Amino acid sequence: MWENLKKDELDKAYNNSLAVANSAEIIEAWVQASSQVRERLKGELDISYGSHLRQSYDYFSAGDSSPIIVYIHGGFWQFRSKDDFSFIAPPLLDLGVSVAILGYRLAPDAAMDQIVSDIRVGLNTIEKKVRSERGFFPGFHLLGWSAGAHLAASALDQANVNGGLCISGVYDLEPIRNCYVNDKLQLNRETSLGNSPILKTNHFGKRMDLFVGSAELPHMQEQTIRFYEYRKQNLQPGGFQLLNDFNHYTIFDELTGVDGAIRKAIKKRVLG
Repeated sequence: MWENLKKDELDKAYNNSLAVANSAEIIEAWVQASSQVRERLKGELDISYGSHLRQSYDYFSAGDSSPIIVYIHGGFWQFRSKDDFSFIAPPLLDLGVSVAILGYRLAPDAAMDQIVSDIRVGLNTIEKKVRSERGFFPGFHLLGWSAGAHLAASALDQANVNGGLCISGVYDLEPIRNCYVNDKLQLNRETSLGNSPILKTNHFGKRMDLFVGSAELPHMQEQTIRFYEYRKQNLQPGGFQLLNDFNHYTIFDELTGVDGAIRKAIKKRVLG
């Protein structure tokens, strides 16, 4: 249990970058690949839904009859950008799925409630775009990684969301409030408990498939396992997969690879 850990132990228990020796190289490869994708694909980039630069999204269309995935990036609510994740678009477009990559304000410029609000406003703005261009709206499937999985779970209750696929997520914010991540996030007990999906029911009624790597930090694995058990005990639909030998970063291979488990799940849930 995380409550039994000393502060430095808890810090290490949630330091994914420290746990993966080549994490910086992996992220740099994402950035380079994403830059090439934005140059190569005919996507609509940096569409604004608010006054802040980060309140924007990119949209890659697979056609007006295609289903739509909205991807929400991770980075412990304080790092990374939507621009770092354009590399996920081509494999999803190959499946015939349109992709919106949603940015949001980061801590310390925004508090958790504001970050969650950005996701909700962003989703509603993308819906308006789709309705105006297509004349109908098929609903979204949310795809989130790490902090983005938390944000996907937090917004699953919206009427424009059909379901979610969450990768390596954080669903209980109490350990986050008590470790180094909170230096910028500045959660208090009220905002931590109020934004912990594992304590809420607003995501009930929608299917959610959960993924985590067996080579991830034990406390990161526990976050997903406990959240899946919570939903299962409450008879909520969704699956769970512990993906062998994948860490917090290499798990994207299961999304981008032709035979990847996450890619197969998307094909089944979104195109099914």
